[in-house]
Amino acid sequence: MSKEMGAVLVFGTIIAIALIMFVREQRAAARRKAARGGREIDVSNLIAFGSAAGEGKKTH
Repeated sequence: MSKEMGAVLVFGTIIAIALIMFVREQRAAARRKAARGGREIDVSNLIAFGSAAGEGKKTH
């Protein structure tokens, strides 16, 4: 096997593993969404402003 063929094989394997991991994560995300009853959870405020953003009308 030439060096080029070995490189193609290695990079092809890396890409295949990445695609498999991506598909598995998408399926897991779909299962988590279904477990929440199809609702999306918006965490952008929590990421930007910390736990203080979660303290609103519904949390008191």
